[in-house]
Amino acid sequence: MNLKIGHRINQWSHHVRQEDLNSWSKILNDPNPIHFDANAVKKIGQGDKCINQGPANIAYIINTIFYNFPKCKILKIKNRLNGNVFVNDLVTVSGKITNISNKNESIIIKLLLNLSTQENNSLVVSEVELIE
Repeated sequence: MNLKIGHRINQWSHHVRQEDLNSWSKILNDPNPIHFDANAVKKIGQGDKCINQGPANIAYIINTIFYNFPKCKILKIKNRLNGNVFVNDLVTVSGKITNISNKNESIIIKLLLNLSTQENNSLVVSEVELIE
């Protein structure tokens, strides 16, 4: 990969399925019905599709980091969740390098990542610092 400030990293995509939401509910011990009952989502006025768990959305960000930098160590990650990801959404994470520095013979890379779906942009915005 070309390590230059402003360089766009490779995108990472995932199609969110109901099976994913069910698995995350079990892993997180999260019994909230908005993750497996579309009627519960309708009752709270958030649409008519089940809502993906926030930690799953952050996992997509982390998958993107390791897809692009498989040997890195994440030093910091700051996430801003701006909206919901729904079942059947196609999630795409894109981003760019915002800074590169050297410290103790290591390369420190800062990224700005953006999680979007086919209908909504910037659902999660993440600032990441990693060591390569």
